[in-house]
Amino acid sequence: MKRRLFEERNFNVTGKVVPYQSFKLFIDKPEGFNICEEHRAKIISTAEEWLEYEFPVILATDYMMFKRTGDRTVYGGKYGKRRQAVMALALAEYFERQGRFTDKLIDVIWMTLEETTWVASAHNPSKEGVNTCLPYAHSGKVDYIDLFSATIAATLSFIYYLCGDILDGVTTLINERILYELNRRILEPFLDDYCILSKMGWTGVKGNKVNNWNPWIVSNVLTVCALTERDPIRREAVVRRAMKYLDNFTSVYHDDGGCDEGPSYWGAAGGALFDCCNILYDLTDGYVDIFDDELLRKMGEYEAKVAIHGNRFLNFADSPSKLNPSGGLIYDWGCRCNSEMLKTFGLSRLNGGLISSKPDINHIYRYFRLASEPKHEAAEYIAPTKFYLDGIVVAAARETEATDKGLYLALKGGANNESHNHNDIGNVIVFADGKPIFIDAGSGTYTRRTFSKDRYTIWAMRSDYHNCATVNGVIQEKGAEYHSEDEEYDETSGKLKISLKRAYPESADIAEYTRSAVLENATAIIEDDIKFNNEGDIVFNYLCVEEPSDVTEDSFVLSGRRITFDASLEFKYETVDCSWVETAKIPTNWGVESIYRITLTSKDKIKEKKYVLTVK
Repeated sequence: MKRRLFEERNFNVTGKVVPYQSFKLFIDKPEGFNICEEHRAKIISTAEEWLEYEFPVILATDYMMFKRTGDRTVYGGKYGKRRQAVMALALAEYFERQGRFTDKLIDVIWMTLEETTWVASAHNPSKEGVNTCLPYAHSGKVDYIDLFSATIAATLSFIYYLCGDILDGVTTLINERILYELNRRILEPFLDDYCILSKMGWTGVKGNKVNNWNPWIVSNVLTVCALTERDPIRREAVVRRAMKYLDNFTSVYHDDGGCDEGPSYWGAAGGALFDCCNILYDLTDGYVDIFDDELLRKMGEYEAKVAIHGNRFLNFADSPSKLNPSGGLIYDWGCRCNSEMLKTFGLSRLNGGLISSKPDINHIYRYFRLASEPKHEAAEYIAPTKFYLDGIVVAAARETEATDKGLYLALKGGANNESHNHNDIGNVIVFADGKPIFIDAGSGTYTRRTFSKDRYTIWAMRSDYHNCATVNGVIQEKGAEYHSEDEEYDETSGKLKISLKRAYPESADIAEYTRSAVLENATAIIEDDIKFNNEGDIVFNYLCVEEPSDVTEDSFVLSGRRITFDASLEFKYETVDCSWVETAKIPTNWGVESIYRITLTSKDKIKEKKYVLTVK
């Protein structure tokens, strides 16, 4: 069932939105807004490093580079330094109030306010009849909000909230300009129906599927509203729209709470929705409260479930192989939604410490909320030995609750139209004692090609570079029509069986094809049962981070584990070419110099056959 969490509760916020003058942050916390003392010295030290830094000019050609070459790092690197510096300088001056950071802070604020656009070059919207290699937001009216325009707006809102009196001590024009730009670039377009309908597909108002952009942007717009908007009518209007747009996000989630964007986007997707719930709670003095909703809880628990070991996660979709999700966010989510799984998982990741002192400029409201949280004792996370997310069709099982002991096995179904999609239906992942056996290589560096018609020319996106089969020389294609079906999950054994026939084009000539995965008797068993309309051939692809050793006619060794396969298959392996910029960082993410692909190829034509691969 597709859920619209706010609409279901029929919230009427008329007269419920707290006036600007009375607004307080984090009203559920006894001490409210109160940054832990331990963060202050680190923040001040960081700000001191920025005092002598000469910020480079952001050139027109830096912005144009994305359209010209696909590179987004030069422009992103320059504006990224401004974004990090401005918050560190503001916080340092807020703590000290001695004036030694004020001038540098004003310089960076003013540079930011003078930027023609806050929209990233990779997100620059098109305009009919115009080559938009440069931003067109120079005519007074802004019609588009992207991820990064929303994040810098929220950052400036907190600077206004924390340092408004300090800036007024120099000149009131700085705060006036901040408020002017926040209204022009964020609040006006957010409340403009034409802008929303014509430009901002991330809202979902046209019935389209939305992704992390939706709650990420909304959380930051709500922050701008909460901290800067004085008109009570507009404050209510922003809250109403926010809930409507967020319902378009929750409606794409299945009841299992699974994030089809992968675990690296969980913090920006479900995590940003959780931020929105907290901000709405603050803005309405606790009236808008959905923390008891099962879907919201499960959206949080997804991240705990897909943890494999340490910083390794089940990295389906656009996710690097190594992640460090916020233990503070996870623990806070567990407290708000009454989830022991999230509480212990969060505390285990915090390990008795605090969140990073470095401001999270993408989710600045979240940062200040978590930076106000004191230390807690560490806890041991007991991982589930098996789970099944039937909405995104992902099942995993492990031998023991200890993440560094025993085998771990996962199988993915679903469809090849997911947000941040890889063509990877039937992909399996195997770890042993917390170490990788068969991997999902993961994502690398984003370029223009990553989100273009050429996306699937990048090997990391293709099914033949996932642990999937190539059938009659045919690989999977993108689109909702390419999907798994007839999923069968055994809750007792944790075995998942899926049909993969429709994951491939008709040219693969598949009559029937099922894959199953199960852990039994300290063995990971992957079974492929295929039947062709005519005789055909099959290649099973497997990626790994070390060269196979001790190869025999029907087996080889990885990470000290013996893998056996059908002797009718021919074993080969090769080093994967990671020379493209999009894939160059993938081996580094795995802590190795090279990634390898194993191919097990049918030696003869077959009509039908069952293949079994085991990891002992």
